[in-house]
Amino acid sequence: MSFEAEVIPLFIAGCIAVSALELAVGWFTLRGRARGLFAGHVLSMALGLFFLVKCLFGDRLGLTGSIASIDHSVSIGMFGLCWAASVLLLLSALGKLNDKS
Repeated sequence: MSFEAEVIPLFIAGCIAVSALELAVGWFTLRGRARGLFAGHVLSMALGLFFLVKCLFGDRLGLTGSIASIDHSVSIGMFGLCWAASVLLLLSALGKLNDKS
């Protein structure tokens, strides 16, 4: 897949900036167990974004293994698993905020 040269570093920097901002805002606005679950959500999503970047730009960054199609398939699967874990952690954090105890 073809991209302009500036796209890769801008995408990576944007993912890092948004994840850091999300973590900072969540850390300062949440308390207790919800804070830890939210931090897990952000870290899981960041890991998922790494696998997405590896799949999209791995060939140009030298991150692809010897058989690219297998490596891309695994990266997409890992992105999906990390994304699912991220959503579950976010929902758990929201559930903790909703607890009346």
